[in-house]
Amino acid sequence: MRTLNRTVKKQNDFLFSLTALFAASLACSLFTGPSAVPPASSTVPPTSMASSTATIDEVANTQKTSYPDAFSKFFPIPADAEFDPERVNEGDPDRGSFTLRSTAALGGLVDFYKTTLPTEGWTYRYTDANDIGGVTQFWKKDNLYISLQFGYEENDVVVEITYSRIAADALEKLPEDFPLSDKAELTNALDTSWDFYIDQDFGTVTAFYTKASAGWAPCSGGSFGEGDDGGGRNFPPGVTPMPSPTRDPRPVESYCGVLPSQHQVDLYIRPHGDATLLHIYLTSLNLSEAGLPADVPLYPGAVIQSVKPGEVNFQTGTDLETVKNFYVEKLTAAGWTPGDFSESKGISMKDWKKGIQTVTINIISIVANECLVTIENK
Repeated sequence: MRTLNRTVKKQNDFLFSLTALFAASLACSLFTGPSAVPPASSTVPPTSMASSTATIDEVANTQKTSYPDAFSKFFPIPADAEFDPERVNEGDPDRGSFTLRSTAALGGLVDFYKTTLPTEGWTYRYTDANDIGGVTQFWKKDNLYISLQFGYEENDVVVEITYSRIAADALEKLPEDFPLSDKAELTNALDTSWDFYIDQDFGTVTAFYTKASAGWAPCSGGSFGEGDDGGGRNFPPGVTPMPSPTRDPRPVESYCGVLPSQHQVDLYIRPHGDATLLHIYLTSLNLSEAGLPADVPLYPGAVIQSVKPGEVNFQTGTDLETVKNFYVEKLTAAGWTPGDFSESKGISMKDWKKGIQTVTINIISIVANECLVTIENK
C-alpha cells in the first residue's frame, strides 16, 4: 500500500513532463436507470477466458497483421450508421480510433455487434457502464483488443471504437523480476505501461500481490495516480440511459514499490465481477540506463525520480547554488567546457561540452534546500 506525495508529483510533472500512460480504453463510469430505447440486452455472456500470458505471446509471435490498411475498412458497420469524418484517428497501424453516428436505437446497435462480432472471430471479454448513457464492451481477436463505447452525444447515437494491437515484444520491457499471474491476459501495452485482464477473482489477485510486494523497496520516484472515472449526464435531455452493468463497488487496490532491478512499479488492481483488471506503470530508477558519461557524477545523496536513455532526473536536499557549484567544480576538473546557459530566480540551466559530447544540467529550486535536477546527455 502507498500514499502518494501529490506535491512532489506535481513538481516532477513540471520538471520532467512525466506522462501517465494509462490505457484510456479501460476507464468507465456508472449510470443506471430504466431504458427509453427498444428492449435489448446490454449484457453479453462471457466465453471461455485465456488462461496464460504464454497464449498471448504465442499469438503475437505468429499472427501477421489481419488489417494491412485502416482497421475501420475491415470492421463491420451497421447499415444505419456512418463515420464521423472529424473523429477518425488511424495514423498508427497498431492503435487508433473512429466514431460512428447512427439513427438507430442504442439497444439495436448493441445487439448488432453482440450478434456480428462473434461470427467474425471476436471473443467477448467484459462490459462496463459508461458516462454517455450506454455501455462499453471489450472484445479480443488474435492480437487485437477493441472497446466499443455506445451512448449519446449531442442529439446523436454514437459508437466510439478504440483498438490496439498487441506487439510480439510487448512484454519485453516489463522487468523480469515483476511477478505476473499465469492467468494474466495482456490487453494493452505502451512503452512504460501495461493493462491485463485476469480471469481470477479480486481477492485472489490482491492476495498474490500483497505477498509479492512485501519485499519491494519503498517508492522514491514520481508516482502515477489513477484519476477518478468522471461521470455525470452527457446525453440529450429527456433520454434515459439504457440499463447498464452495476459498477463493482469494491475499491481499487494500489501498490507502489521498487523492484531489485531498480524499476519502480505503480500497480492498480481493479475488481470486475469474477475477474480482475490490472494496470501497471513503470518508472526506471536504474542510473545505468541513462548512459551518462562516466565523469558526470550524480549529486551526493540524490534521490532518483526517473531514468530514461540519455536523461536522469533526481531530487536533492541542497540549495540551488550549492548544487550548481558542485557541477561547476566537478565538470571543470573533468575537462568539460561551459557552453550556453540561462538563469533566473530559482532556475539554472547550463550546457557543458567535451569533444563531441554535450551534457545539460537543469536545476530548479522547489523549496529551501531542495532542488529538482535533470542531467541530459545530448
